[in-house]
Amino acid sequence: MRVSRVWIGALIALHIATTESVVPQEVAVVPYGVRNAAAPVELDAFSFFVGKWKGVARVRLENGSYTEYDLIWIGRYVLDGMAISDEGYSVGPDGATRLQGYSIRYFDPSNRSWTIEFVNVANSFVRRQVNPRTGSVQIDGASVVVSAEDDTAMAREYYRVSGNDSFAYRIDLSRDGGKSWDSPYEMTMTRVE
Repeated sequence: MRVSRVWIGALIALHIATTESVVPQEVAVVPYGVRNAAAPVELDAFSFFVGKWKGVARVRLENGSYTEYDLIWIGRYVLDGMAISDEGYSVGPDGATRLQGYSIRYFDPSNRSWTIEFVNVANSFVRRQVNPRTGSVQIDGASVVVSAEDDTAMAREYYRVSGNDSFAYRIDLSRDGGKSWDSPYEMTMTRVE
């Protein structure tokens, strides 16, 4: 059987017509996501999260003493590179990791506001930290301060960034409308990836 030149020409023309406007697909699986070029510049406030971190958390117990444990923190660009998600894992004595929770951080340029929500997996709740109606994100030099409040408490989270490879976190809480503040939790983190 002979295939005519016309038939081959038609197949080539069909191939060109159907593949000419095809855009190559981005790699579907990447460890830390990819920042969208159209993401608002405000997202840069939390871009230091992107990557893998190891560190130590220091937590004050009810009796006033402190305990420490190792943790892993992983930050990723998500939602088509328009937001940042960060996950916190505790590391047990046997090296096993347990997801404690994760946050989603998104800046909406249309109304110039942040939405930050923390999902506490270990204790099964969502804390709406910042949204267009309440809370704020402030940048103070190498620090980012996230302020939030609800009917029972006020919170200020401090992220002190030291170069590209370390940051420290502390949360201050007030249960009396800001008259007194307590710092029950802090951590120091070092980048590993």
